[in-house]
Amino acid sequence: MVQHILVAHDLSPEADLALRRGVQLARQNQARLSLLHVLDAAAEPAAEKRARERLQTRLQEYGCETLEPWIRRGQPTEEVLTLARGLEVDLLVLGQHHRQSPLGFAGTTLERILLATPAPLLLVVGEAEAPYTQALAALDFSPCASRAMQCAWTLLPGGAGLHAMNIHEVAEIHAHDAEDMALQQELFEQLIEDIQVQLPERDIQLSYSLHQGERENCLESTIADIRPQLLALGGHSRGELSSALLGSLTRRFLDQPPCDVLVAR
Repeated sequence: MVQHILVAHDLSPEADLALRRGVQLARQNQARLSLLHVLDAAAEPAAEKRARERLQTRLQEYGCETLEPWIRRGQPTEEVLTLARGLEVDLLVLGQHHRQSPLGFAGTTLERILLATPAPLLLVVGEAEAPYTQALAALDFSPCASRAMQCAWTLLPGGAGLHAMNIHEVAEIHAHDAEDMALQQELFEQLIEDIQVQLPERDIQLSYSLHQGERENCLESTIADIRPQLLALGGHSRGELSSALLGSLTRRFLDQPPCDVLVAR
């Protein structure tokens, strides 16, 4: 259950999208919302005043005029993680990187946050004029992928759909192995049953499918078919995002997100 959402804002239009989605999710889940901006340690007092005024203008536009933003000084990654831990947030929301800001959340900065954040991370790239209606969860039998699906479930409103997929990875030149696929299907269905037991009762349509082939091609094809507004992935932490199944894809879809991307560890 999402009870506290933290939005990290770098004063960019991309971060405005993240804030708008954070506001929408907070209202939908009746959750507490916090907003953070990190200034350079050497920034002048006037910079803090401008940042606060910019954030308060956005909050007023989104109907959150009573919310007081956090303004911190220091290294963005450390300040975001420190506040996320201190507030014990359930979801960290960021906007997509933009070239104009040296503090943009992307590349190694985004990866460092992802590897250390205590909460699932939501990278927002789409407009948040309405709640999510369709989510796609890529499952690879890892606990983090299951947690990503569970978190996505809590971010969907009643009447939405969540499709879970599993990729039985083989080279596409290989012949179809019916016996192998039957075993994979059995294991995948058991995984879905195990996850369903932990999901709160919601009016959400759950569907699932098993695919065989190269993982990137299978996932891209499913995204094209499902057209989700939210993609849920597991992030494996072994000092870096794992190259195991979907680990490398997590990095790839954070760099080039086809829609909002939710990552859990």
